[in-house]
Amino acid sequence: MTHKLVYSMTLVAVFGLGHLSARWHAGVAHAQASQGDEKVAYLVVSPGSVEAPAERMAKYHEIAVPLAVQAGRKVLGAGTPGSTLHVLEGTWPYEERVGILSFRSMQALLDFWNSDTYQQARALRTEHEFVIAFEAAE
Repeated sequence: MTHKLVYSMTLVAVFGLGHLSARWHAGVAHAQASQGDEKVAYLVVSPGSVEAPAERMAKYHEIAVPLAVQAGRKVLGAGTPGSTLHVLEGTWPYEERVGILSFRSMQALLDFWNSDTYQQARALRTEHEFVIAFEAAE
């Protein structure tokens, strides 16, 4: 379990460093800026190997996706180890997909995640391998 936590935190750190390097090199940062002084928030998620039955997942998506979009959700990328996700250093303990989403702000992300409506939708899917939220560096 500790190894998985270390690997997950390493993923967050690498993503954060990538975000910082993009800000140092030009206009990419402007495209990611949120309104006002709020910082963009990121969600890193791996859904795990066991998926709920198709009809439950369809109902989950029907409820969760519009709710997340209202919170400013954008899918930034996703990958599967061995094909579209490449481990360049270290050992990656997961075999499932990993996705990175952005939200308008950490408050918008947490409001979405903790809402009663999302909690009802969440009960339709299986537990994820991991879900991590963090705020943009600047």
